[in-house]
Amino acid sequence: MRNVLMIDIETTGKMPGCRVLTIGAFGFDKDGKQVEFYKRLDAAKMHDEGLADDAQTIDWWANKPKDVFTEAFGGSDDPATSIGEFKSFCYGNFRMGKDDGFQVWCNGLDFDFPILKAFFEHYGFHFPWKYWCQYDYRTIKNIFPIVKAAEKNKDAHHALEDAKAQMRGLRDFFERAEKGALT
Repeated sequence: MRNVLMIDIETTGKMPGCRVLTIGAFGFDKDGKQVEFYKRLDAAKMHDEGLADDAQTIDWWANKPKDVFTEAFGGSDDPATSIGEFKSFCYGNFRMGKDDGFQVWCNGLDFDFPILKAFFEHYGFHFPWKYWCQYDYRTIKNIFPIVKAAEKNKDAHHALEDAKAQMRGLRDFFERAEKGALT
């Protein structure tokens, strides 16, 4: 694989405008080399800067194990700086032009991408890729449940580990599809 990126975020809501607690990304750069990005963002700073929470999501987090909660809410990275670093990571590792075949995946087109795009805009940045590069991993694993088994995720709700696990599932999907073995 090359020029493909999987993204996962942990948030305090389900809609654009919520706080993004962590950003994890794992992929294969333009040369096929593995690359990763992970930031734990300052939750208090984002709250002070007007990003919102969803009560249901906050309640959901409150019921997670303490180490999972702390990993998500214990970050100290500056959100604006981190978004700039993430954008630099993307531009530095991937070719994202119209004819470059760049693919950026997430676990739901209606969740990660809209929230992340609003987060970028909140801090004055443009999204680094175009909409035609965005793909939905959730659809693949729901249509082909065998792909989910390939994830082998040991640290659920850790954005980088989730991105790595989802990439394992995606690679398995492509390998099975190539062999005609998706059933």
